[in-house]
Amino acid sequence: MKGYWKLFYSLFVLSLVLAVFLIGCGQKGEGAASAGKANGEKIQVYTSIFPLYDFTRTIGGEHVQVTNLLPPGAEGHDYEPSAKDMAKLNEAKLFIYNGAGYETWIENVTKNLDPQKTKALDASQGLQLIETEMHEHEGEHVHEGEHSHKGESVHEEDHSEHAHGKYDPHVWLNPMLAKQQAEKVKNALAEVDPAHKDAYEANYKKLAADLDALDKEYKDVIGKAKKKELVVSHKAFAYLTRQYGLIQLSVSGLSPSEEPSQQQLKSLIDTVKAHNIKYVAFEGLVENKVAKTVQRESGAEAVTLYTIENVTKEQFDAGKTYIDLMKENLNTLKKVLEVQ
Repeated sequence: MKGYWKLFYSLFVLSLVLAVFLIGCGQKGEGAASAGKANGEKIQVYTSIFPLYDFTRTIGGEHVQVTNLLPPGAEGHDYEPSAKDMAKLNEAKLFIYNGAGYETWIENVTKNLDPQKTKALDASQGLQLIETEMHEHEGEHVHEGEHSHKGESVHEEDHSEHAHGKYDPHVWLNPMLAKQQAEKVKNALAEVDPAHKDAYEANYKKLAADLDALDKEYKDVIGKAKKKELVVSHKAFAYLTRQYGLIQLSVSGLSPSEEPSQQQLKSLIDTVKAHNIKYVAFEGLVENKVAKTVQRESGAEAVTLYTIENVTKEQFDAGKTYIDLMKENLNTLKKVLEVQ
């Protein structure tokens, strides 16, 4: 009987030691898995338009997971965030939007974000902006945060005025303003994820060099243009035309749904004929019946000029970048402007 209890006691101690060992291994393995997840976890970032999505994925590289709110093929002017979108935004570390009045819904979104959890970045804040015709005065205008120069005025950020179209928001179509937006993206990423600041800085420098090269290519090509007039279906190209000394003749307003009066339409058709303009540029995502009328009545040929606020599913799946699409636009401009 004594031998039986001795054996029982030995087995009990052995079981206890084995149990402690297994628990320890389990905890060690669980800790390693948790650490691995923490170390490999990417920063969640949401963007409102394709250029910002592209800049963020380029600068963020392997350290970020970027999602654009606009699904490929969607028209940005018609977009409104859903409850599902809002839930996703509240889980993000960073939300980057264009600003300058492009996102008419932005105030309702940002006021519902927890600033301690999700940083919201207005990527046009501080950039030199073009006022719309209803607000335009002599010279150009700048956002709050810049000093005025000769012939310029300073206007403070005002979302209610933006909603009424105070500024033209299509800043990304000037590569030098796009470069400033990219820098803001880099700074925001470094702020929310300082551990990878050096990587973001290095990636931004490469992108900035590419944008400088793109600007030079535009200047070199457009400098050889025979024509300066550009007829577009949607008045989105003021930043591009101003940067490169072109004249934008637009069928619709800043929103593709804004249609001209009959008198304005007739005047535009007469201008197209008078200047012997051979092309009308349509954007890729919106069918503009009025622009087709101009094309038909003037005898001009239709070409595609991308506003790049979003891309088609085919372009997205092909991995097209902002710079790719700007170069495609430049090839179109060579034809439209009769570059020698």
